[in-house]
Amino acid sequence: MATVDYRPQGLGFVVRLEAGSLQLCVEGRGVGDGDSQVSGDPELTRNVALMALALGFAANEMAYRRSRAAEKRASHRAAADAARKDLLGLADMVVRLGDRTVTAWCSGCFEKTSHQHVRGAERPFRTYLCCTCGTPTVNCGVPGCAHHATLTTRARVNMGYCAAHRHAIPGFEKIRSKIETLGDSKDFLSFEVRNAARITKITVGTLGTAAVVAPMAFFAAPAVGAALGSSMLGGSLTGAAATSHGLAMLGGGAVASGGLGMAGGAAVVTATGTALGGVLGATTVTAYAGADPSFGIEQMRSGTGSPVVFATGFLTEGQAGWKEWQRLVDTRYPDAPVYQVHWGAKELKHLTALVTSSTVKAAVHEIVAQGARRGSRSFGLPGIGWLLGLHGVATNPWTIAKVRAGMTGAALADLISRSVEGPYVLMGHSLGARVMVTAALALGTRSGPSRIEAMHLLGAAVGRDGDWRCLDQAVSGHVWNYWSENDGVLRWLYSLAEVGETAVGQAGFKSKFARIKDRNVTRHVSGHSAYISGVTLQGE
Repeated sequence: MATVDYRPQGLGFVVRLEAGSLQLCVEGRGVGDGDSQVSGDPELTRNVALMALALGFAANEMAYRRSRAAEKRASHRAAADAARKDLLGLADMVVRLGDRTVTAWCSGCFEKTSHQHVRGAERPFRTYLCCTCGTPTVNCGVPGCAHHATLTTRARVNMGYCAAHRHAIPGFEKIRSKIETLGDSKDFLSFEVRNAARITKITVGTLGTAAVVAPMAFFAAPAVGAALGSSMLGGSLTGAAATSHGLAMLGGGAVASGGLGMAGGAAVVTATGTALGGVLGATTVTAYAGADPSFGIEQMRSGTGSPVVFATGFLTEGQAGWKEWQRLVDTRYPDAPVYQVHWGAKELKHLTALVTSSTVKAAVHEIVAQGARRGSRSFGLPGIGWLLGLHGVATNPWTIAKVRAGMTGAALADLISRSVEGPYVLMGHSLGARVMVTAALALGTRSGPSRIEAMHLLGAAVGRDGDWRCLDQAVSGHVWNYWSENDGVLRWLYSLAEVGETAVGQAGFKSKFARIKDRNVTRHVSGHSAYISGVTLQGE
């Protein structure tokens, strides 16, 4: 029977695991520490899923002991207990590994690899451990399928469906493929097999996901990634490279569709350029496309030259379609092929309805009036959360739409990275500009030639305070930012929602990076919805 012990050590922790004659020790300075020290028997240190669980257990145990809020303590306690149980269960499997192996696609790491038999785990399916990621696997429950499904050590029945039959991925080989154009993204995201999990209502999870199921996951990611990356490759990777490799080994599909939630999947993709155009990026895009039925890329016209990709935002959804955008695009790219990114239909509808309602307009006017009387934009009010919760919207519609824009940008970045055509010209208005900035920031982390020729941002709902190095690196030409002092939506609503932050669409980036160019269009743009009709695109 395996045992695990957690002990505080200075500002960090020590986790010691014993399983039979095998031992593992992990020392870290904190949950955000990317230089955790790992030692022990290779059977344990090389098991990616087990290392993820050990770090996840440590992160949540530390958070539980340091948190003061009862709700946070309860959340971290539950997450730490779950990780501990899976950690012990997996360690017991490691010591029972047999000599028999099979080769199959793994739904944990999405590699075609060897799986080693676990003695004493035979019914109804024989249990294995993936030799690449260490996740427990079994034969897919669909008759005739040769792929392997993942399962947790706490599963009552060791059966499940592979990632393809759960629709976590469109296909094991497909997620490594390229697409000719963005117009082919629909075919790329189409599934090769039926969703067996939905039909039978049986669901399974990836063991490694348990390491990052709590809010502490984002802070623990550097430690998890670095420990996994360095332990898997004998310490040959360090820093960002190790973190990126470790996160990729955790399995993008598991992260995107369950472990960190959709926002977590987007965060992983946007943080690691190595994910784009590969397995991790594909699994995140697949999960996102399933979560947002409105997501898709539509080719509006064919043409020659660098393809243009545009996205609308709130207050324009349903008002500014291709006919209005065509005038704008033709001021600079009259012969170019054009694609439109459709996204967040429900979120944009809720946000637009809320912002344009007379009740909210009156409330915003009163807040602004109070601020004016005090001579400051720092209104000292409890925030806009109560305001954005009006009109029957269950949760804050601004936050939801903003997060959705970020996830859309991550998905777009992967599709651009795996496409053969390009480089692309990216355009966006309002939150649509946020989509494009997120995509560019992700693409700016990858190596190789730039996939973006230029960008045009109109009334961008993006905060001015940020590190724009990756944005500058992402383009071969320029990032043109069109801003207007007359943009009341960004001037007041955005500032209120973001607690005083100024949007680049209302005051400019004010950046010293050579490729980022601000253009004041106040004379031509009377409000947030007037950019598309009032702007003429700049040339290079």
